[in-house]
Amino acid sequence: MQGLSTTTKHPTPAERGLRAGWWTYRRRQQLWGFLFALPAVILFAVFAIYPILQTFYLSFFDFNLVDPPQFVGLRNFETILTTSAFRDSIAFTFRYAFGTYIPTLVLALALALALNTKLPGRSVLRMVNFIPVVISWVIVAVVWKLIFHQNGLMNVFLSSLGLYTPDWLLSRDWAPYAIIIPSIWKEIGFYMVIFLAGLQNIPTVYYEAGKIDGTSAWQAFRYITLPLLRPTIVLAIVISIINGLKIFIPPFVMTQGGPAGSTRVMALIIYQTAFANGRMGRASAMAVMLFLIILLFTLIQNRLYGTGRDVEA
Repeated sequence: MQGLSTTTKHPTPAERGLRAGWWTYRRRQQLWGFLFALPAVILFAVFAIYPILQTFYLSFFDFNLVDPPQFVGLRNFETILTTSAFRDSIAFTFRYAFGTYIPTLVLALALALALNTKLPGRSVLRMVNFIPVVISWVIVAVVWKLIFHQNGLMNVFLSSLGLYTPDWLLSRDWAPYAIIIPSIWKEIGFYMVIFLAGLQNIPTVYYEAGKIDGTSAWQAFRYITLPLLRPTIVLAIVISIINGLKIFIPPFVMTQGGPAGSTRVMALIIYQTAFANGRMGRASAMAVMLFLIILLFTLIQNRLYGTGRDVEA
């Protein structure tokens, strides 16, 4: 039996040179990519990462911009958690977040369903509903502050109907609604676009099969649209809650957190504690608490969104 012989083909000098040149080219391209990204990385580190780390650091100090910082451990956290003003701000922040997202998402989904049909002029309607999203929050807050003035358009309208005309911005009972209503008006268009994107990703073959089986519009919505739109709905819910927890401009411009702290959100009390009272350490502890709450909801979003995508798959 004759043995088999094997030969090993060695690369020629030209092939080795070509391969080395290719790796050199790739390294050069990677280096250029890194250099182009470096300015953005530096800016992100300076204006995002460093302030977060500095806030965590200052939360353990008694720092008032005048005296040298003094380490106090967890005393700042103990103080804010036992302060009624901060606890009330947490309560109103959650009230605002949940009170805003429910009507906003319901109305946005209804608009998306309507504009996902062959409705005449739907492109114009999409644009009109999205306009409030691109308007600055400061402008929105100033305009709605005038609308909710005691002699503003809202009370003129209510008076013409013979209804009660509250002092929206000076009443503990009505001021929260004066903050929530503009937020709903401004955010509907944003979530409408999210829902439209989700609706347009649903294959039409499911609806065609449903028509063959004789399903009604409600049955198609309940058994086809809602299950397949679940990841989008979960994403919109958590984004809405997170945005609600970070709200600052509407209560700052419209009520300054009043009357009697009834519209003071966490971001606003952090601002007032830091820049009005000069208690930077205590304000940093409040900011850390807000950061941890938002981080918790972000983790929940990632978990639920991943689960929703698994169900869809």
